[in-house]
Amino acid sequence: MRVPLVDLAAQEAMTAGVVLDEIAQVARDAAFVLGARVDAFERWLAHECGAAHAVGVGSGSDAIELGLRALNVGAGDAVVTPAFSFIAAAEAIAATGARPVFCDVEPSTLNASERTMRLAIDRARDAGMRVRAIIPVHLFGRCAPLGPLSVLAAREGLSLLEDAAQGLGARDEWGRLAGGTGDAGCYSFFPTKSLGAWGDGGALVTSRADVAQRVRGLRSHGAIAPYVHAERGRNSRLDAVQAAVLLAKAPHLSAWQEARARAAARYLAELGDLPLVLPADVAPPAVHAWHAFVVRTERRDALAERLNAEGIETRVYYPVPLHRQPCFAALDEPGLPVAEEACRTALALPVSHGLRPEQQAYVIERVRAFFAE
Repeated sequence: MRVPLVDLAAQEAMTAGVVLDEIAQVARDAAFVLGARVDAFERWLAHECGAAHAVGVGSGSDAIELGLRALNVGAGDAVVTPAFSFIAAAEAIAATGARPVFCDVEPSTLNASERTMRLAIDRARDAGMRVRAIIPVHLFGRCAPLGPLSVLAAREGLSLLEDAAQGLGARDEWGRLAGGTGDAGCYSFFPTKSLGAWGDGGALVTSRADVAQRVRGLRSHGAIAPYVHAERGRNSRLDAVQAAVLLAKAPHLSAWQEARARAAARYLAELGDLPLVLPADVAPPAVHAWHAFVVRTERRDALAERLNAEGIETRVYYPVPLHRQPCFAALDEPGLPVAEEACRTALALPVSHGLRPEQQAYVIERVRAFFAE
């Protein structure tokens, strides 16, 4: 049996007819850049995240970079973000001219915490850096602890920008929606996300009118009027086709999240007696979005090889921590042991909302067979 990590074809089949009809209407209207559909999607997303504003942009990475610029982060500044994550946040920090400073993560959640970020802030300041912001990542769909991080940011006079690319639909320990707590939150609509476009797309959500206004200008070449540019921005506008795709899929988001939660619960119940570190679930009112189901084992590489040979696609999230990536080698960051251990042991199993029960049963059977040897 073949079990893809994310079966995009199966997922898209659920909504393809409606999506194609909406795209056809975009073509008939010949309104392709920004416009009414993007406005409608922005309104839906702001409401979904409990924020006052949403601004559609070209990608999740652009959302982070433009969000940092709107918060006046730039050359000579430093921004703290976790070392165990996708590169987008660190890359966006560097793109503003600021310096990324990497923090470790907690072994129980693989997320940054108030403790790990505070240690990185202190280290950076001891080295003479001007820390201006923190970017926690809601990794694999689990919210970072926004309560303590908000207190930390306020106490230290820092901006808090949430990387919620994997967290749409998640809620923090106080029941607040991912993306809506900090100065701004950033989303990706890459096709494999829980709400995926038919190409790249992203958005920033915020309840700060000044941040939303600034990002709206930055995404359109820094324009404040036609052909009048207050600053150098870029071309990073969510297009109407992608907005139409996302709006057509949006009514299914809750059901898809419930499907991933059921799959995660089954894994937790049926793999719990194995020598694996399973991802911890969350207690209400928190909600885990289960963008990925990541286990940890010292036998990670052998397990991945076996499962892949048996038709089960797995993924290593992530093989190299950010502070050891070649592009950041010149920063000479210190060791971060939990992030480094996670990169050595973490493996994602299939958990998308297109995963069929019989496919998951096969995954469980083959994982159990591996550890029975």
